[in-house]
Amino acid sequence: MSAHVATCAACGQAVTGELYHLGFSNMQALYCSDCPRVLLLKHWDILDRHGIAWPSLEAASPGFEFHCRHLLPVFARIEELFRPCDCGGHYRYMNPPRCARCRGLLRGDVYEDKPILKLNDGYVFVTVGSVKDLAQIKYDA
Repeated sequence: MSAHVATCAACGQAVTGELYHLGFSNMQALYCSDCPRVLLLKHWDILDRHGIAWPSLEAASPGFEFHCRHLLPVFARIEELFRPCDCGGHYRYMNPPRCARCRGLLRGDVYEDKPILKLNDGYVFVTVGSVKDLAQIKYDA
């Protein structure tokens, strides 16, 4: 984790926060749809306990979709495991990060409905705090 400053694409203001490398941390980030909070998925056994398998498909594999869109149903199943954010928004894989000042899209629509862009992002920018996956899970199997 390291301190980071970004300029919001929506309001033009400087936003400070912490930058985490997702690969080194072995986690994924689900941003809230309405506020800057982010849910950090660290406990991959949650997926196993709920029968969710992460597909390992290559471009030539049957079922592979351009821009890794074959992952969208997997993302949806994972998202269903978690309660809504305290603000009433929903944690989603494809939500882009929001500004802590204006709640606009911090970097714009950086994922453009293309999961490959989310997977290649590699970082999560935490401005107002993160939510732990185990604390936000609806139920555990």
